[in-house]
Amino acid sequence: MIRSTLVALCLAALLPAHADTATDRLFSAKPQDFERTGAKVVGVYVANWASISHVEAIKPGSVTHILYAFVRACGPGQLPADAPKCQGKQDFQLATGEVDRRFDQAFARLKARAPHVKVLASVGGWGGSDPFFHLANDPARRAVFAASAMQFLRDHPAFDGIDIDWEHPGGNGAANGVQLGSPADGQGFADLMVDLRAALDRLTAENGRLYQLTVAVNPISLITDRINYRQAAPALDLVFMMSYDFYGNWTPVAGNHSTLKSSSPTADDSLERGVRNLKAAGVPAAKLVAGVAMYGRGFAGVAQPITGAAKSGGYPGADGSTGYRDIAARYLGPRGQGLRGYKPVFDPVTQAWNLYHPQLKLFMGYDDPRAVLAKGRFVREQGLAGVFAWELSQDNGDILNAMNLGVGNLALP
Repeated sequence: MIRSTLVALCLAALLPAHADTATDRLFSAKPQDFERTGAKVVGVYVANWASISHVEAIKPGSVTHILYAFVRACGPGQLPADAPKCQGKQDFQLATGEVDRRFDQAFARLKARAPHVKVLASVGGWGGSDPFFHLANDPARRAVFAASAMQFLRDHPAFDGIDIDWEHPGGNGAANGVQLGSPADGQGFADLMVDLRAALDRLTAENGRLYQLTVAVNPISLITDRINYRQAAPALDLVFMMSYDFYGNWTPVAGNHSTLKSSSPTADDSLERGVRNLKAAGVPAAKLVAGVAMYGRGFAGVAQPITGAAKSGGYPGADGSTGYRDIAARYLGPRGQGLRGYKPVFDPVTQAWNLYHPQLKLFMGYDDPRAVLAKGRFVREQGLAGVFAWELSQDNGDILNAMNLGVGNLALP
C-alpha cells in the first residue's frame, strides 16, 4: 500500500500541471502532438523493414531526430543480403537501393510538415557492423567510407547526417559466426569519427547545409573503456546511449533490460551507470542521449519479479522480446493494470516496472510509460541532451508520448 502511494505521488510530480489523470495520459494508446518547451532531443529509430506508414503517421511536434536503420557497408564483412545493393560498389562504400529512396521521399514529406526534424542515416547495427572492423584502422579505407557517406547525403537530400552504430569496437560477439575485433579498434573508432567530421564539414562548404555526426553506443564500462572518446567526442554532435538490452536470453539471470538505476551498487546495468561511464570516458553530459526501449524481454521459470532472479529460459519469441504495442494489448491493458494474470510490479531499486504472472512464473522487463517519464526527469536533472528509442513500429504511441512528457514538452489538445 505504501509503495503504491509513493508511485502515485511520483507520477503526480512528473506529469505537467495541465495533464489529465496520469493513467489516461500515459496509456492512451494514441500518438499525440507536442509543443516543445526546450531543446531536448526526442529521437526514434525508424526501421527500413517496417512500413513507411509509420513515418507518415508521426505527429509533427513529437520528434526532433529520426535514425534510419540501417544503411550497410560493402566489402569484407558485408551481409549476404546486401550483395544485390553492393553490385558495382567498391569495398567500404555504402550499399544503397530503392528502399532508401522511398524512405528519403517519406522523410522529405515529414520535414515539409516538421522542418525542425533531423534525419540521420544509421550505418551498421547488430549483425551489420562487421565492415567497421575491417576499415576503421586503415586511413585509406576510412577515406573511401567517408566519401561514400558524403555521396549518400548528396543523393538523399532529406537526410541531415550520419549515425555510426558500430557494435562493438574491440569485439563483435561473433554476431555472424566470425569473431572480429582487436584493441586497436578503440583508436580506430576515434579516427573514423574525426575523418567523418572532416568529410561532413567539406560537404557543408560545398552546399551550405550543416550536417550532424552521431554515434549509437553500448554504455557499459567493458566497452567504453576500450574507446578513445576524448578524441572522438569533439567530432560528435550526439551520443545515443543504447541503455537497453542489459538482460536477455544470453544472460545467466532474468532482469529488466532497460532500467534507470542499477540492480546493485556495483552492477553495470542501467542508464544512470551508463551516463557515469561515458562521462568518465570524456563525453560531455550535454551530448548524451538516454536510451528507451519500445520493447520488452521476457523470461520463464522466474520465482521473483526482480532483476537477478533465476530463470529457466526466455519467452515469448526466438529472442525473448516483444514490442510494447503487443505488451500493452496482451499483458498490460488500457490503464496499465495488467491482463490475463499478469501484474505490473514496480521495482524501487531499479526504478523500473516489470510484468509478472505469478502462476506461470513468467517475467517481462520493459520500459513502462511511467518509467519513461522518470527517465525524462533524469535527463533534465543531469543536463543530458534528451531521449531516444528503438524503434518506432513497436510503439502504440504511449512510449513516445511519455518521452515527450518526461523532457517537459506540452501535449497539444
